[in-house]
Amino acid sequence: MKRIVIDSFFHMMPGHRLSRNIFTGGYRTNYGRYSPFDVYHPNGASMLYSDLLASYDIRLLNQPYSEMTLADADILMIPNPDYPLYEGTSPYRIDAPDITALLNFLNRGGSVILMLNSFLSRADFWEENFDFERVTPLLDRLGVRWDHDFMSDDNNILPAVHGQLKVGYGQGGRVLAGRLPAGAEPLLTYDGQTFGFVVKSGRGRLAVVGDAGLVSNGLYHFPGFDNAAFLAKLFADMAPAWTTGAAQGFECFEFGHLSCGTSELGVSEKLFRSLRPQARFEIDHHYRHLTYESAPVRLPGAAVAARLPVRLEAAAGRRRVTGRFPFVNVTDGRPTAEGELALNVAERKSGAGTDYVISGTAVNESLGWDDIGADPAVFGAIGQLARVNTVVQILAGTNPDGSLRHYSVKQGQILYARNARNPHYGFDILLGSRNAVYAPAV
Repeated sequence: MKRIVIDSFFHMMPGHRLSRNIFTGGYRTNYGRYSPFDVYHPNGASMLYSDLLASYDIRLLNQPYSEMTLADADILMIPNPDYPLYEGTSPYRIDAPDITALLNFLNRGGSVILMLNSFLSRADFWEENFDFERVTPLLDRLGVRWDHDFMSDDNNILPAVHGQLKVGYGQGGRVLAGRLPAGAEPLLTYDGQTFGFVVKSGRGRLAVVGDAGLVSNGLYHFPGFDNAAFLAKLFADMAPAWTTGAAQGFECFEFGHLSCGTSELGVSEKLFRSLRPQARFEIDHHYRHLTYESAPVRLPGAAVAARLPVRLEAAAGRRRVTGRFPFVNVTDGRPTAEGELALNVAERKSGAGTDYVISGTAVNESLGWDDIGADPAVFGAIGQLARVNTVVQILAGTNPDGSLRHYSVKQGQILYARNARNPHYGFDILLGSRNAVYAPAV
């Protein structure tokens, strides 16, 4: 069974109360529309959701787009990213890292269905404008210009065409002058206009539909139109190649970070930056951050299995497992010791297979600076290593046949070094992480 992930981070969930127990998308303002759980509003998407459940596993995404948050997605549906000017919209906006993550998802073979409306500078009309300032860079990368200042007839539902299907097109936008790049195919057309298209990107495909209202309860079964059949066909056509069986290959993506509230009386900013001189440096309040990532690597399934710190077959049906993990090295290139963690296992079965959350913590007060990849000559002069706390979270899944579907491991670490001279609690505190994502790839 294929998995649809619906973005609920860049598009607000319902929050308008009709009663104590009934909350819907807004009637006067544009928040919370196109929710899969809203049966009370004509712009809820509960009818589509109910039909999709027959063939798809569905979850909501409440984090930004990244290699890790999209690792288990087959199809990502983005319903009309909110424009932040209006009341009740999402406070978050698609940013450059989100665009990169989307393109990486497409490049490895994933599918994206992007639902857009128009963008009209009209205070007297429904403020359902999409965030064209942040969506346009994605379309630019694909060679498409969206006519965001256009809206179809606001008094009539237009009979757009997709093959033999007649699709009721509400108040939406269109491709500028109908011009599509080479390789893109029209998805919805009417009277010489292109209201939607599908374009290949990397090994995946992006479908853009210029009327988010197509998924709404009000249009889904509108008399005289085939909207439900069109959407069923769209989702079926967009299924990635890896959903036909066990994934033959995976993309491995690794990244990590170090953070510290630096002090000239302890871990100075100069020392901190020297720990990973090639990493990206940022200042956030009194903390300094070094973040780094590796280029993605394609691996066959057998090679991935050998890398996993906890095999999923060992976790199946169990509440606890153990695993060994190297400590996060403080200094780039220095080796570390390993520690054993007892991990709790949460298991959820669905038509898509089995999903796992495997997580545990450990507290160690017997480590030396060498054990965590720090130079004892440098850090020993600052203070004594008092404690190292470790947390591991594994988010993973298998297909119904038991083959690996996706696997992400996040390892966080906090170390405390006694230093009575440090004004921050009398300790130097250093945070670090090591992370890896294994996602299916065509």
